[in-house]
Amino acid sequence: MSHAPYGPNSGSVRQFLVQLAGLGADDRARVVSAYHRAVRDTAWDRAERQIADALVRSDREAHRDALSGPLLQLVRRKDAPPPTTDEDALAALDPIAEPALAAVLALLVQDLVSHVTRETLLGPFAGVMAPHPTAGE
Repeated sequence: MSHAPYGPNSGSVRQFLVQLAGLGADDRARVVSAYHRAVRDTAWDRAERQIADALVRSDREAHRDALSGPLLQLVRRKDAPPPTTDEDALAALDPIAEPALAAVLALLVQDLVSHVTRETLLGPFAGVMAPHPTAGE
């Protein structure tokens, strides 16, 4: 697993994390705004369910867990004090945390879900990040 900590789609996941790290405040705000619009659509709920199902079916929970540390570092507010409770930990997250988690999980199982599902969850990042290669590219 050391050469592919995020499974067969490690390249796409890494590319996403690198681009996420480079987003400025304006782009982060655009993503969050697009995310708030997207989650109102039933397609978003359907896509999240498909991603969750694909994670379990493919036994990629360990790959998902490997993502938690790097993703948390990227979505934690820089000015947040060290959390002492779960509530503090949630308050310390940048609003981009939810759309970032959805997008990176879509990339993690992109070879197992439809293009529509993948693009639905990556949608909030359209226009602020370069497109991510699909599985097999």
